[in-house]
Amino acid sequence: MPRSRWLDVSAAPRDRSPILLWIQDDEDPPDFPVTVGFWETNTVFEVGSWRVFSASGSSNYFDQSIRGWMPLPRVPNA
Repeated sequence: MPRSRWLDVSAAPRDRSPILLWIQDDEDPPDFPVTVGFWETNTVFEVGSWRVFSASGSSNYFDQSIRGWMPLPRVPNA
C-alpha cells in the first residue's frame, strides 16, 4: 500500500471539493485536527476560507492554519 503524504495547502483544490485537512491553530483549536473540509468563498466580501464541520457546528480557517491536505480516500467497489 503506498504511503500518503500531506500536500502543501497552496496546491489544494478551491472548487468546493471535499478534502482531508490537517489544521493547527493555537488561537482557535479545531475539535478534530484532521478533518474533512472544503474551500468556500464569501461572495459579499470576496474572501475565501476553509470550512470544516465539528461537534459544535462549523468553523472557517485560513491557509495559515492548514498544515497540509490530502484527497479523500477512494471508496472500494461493492
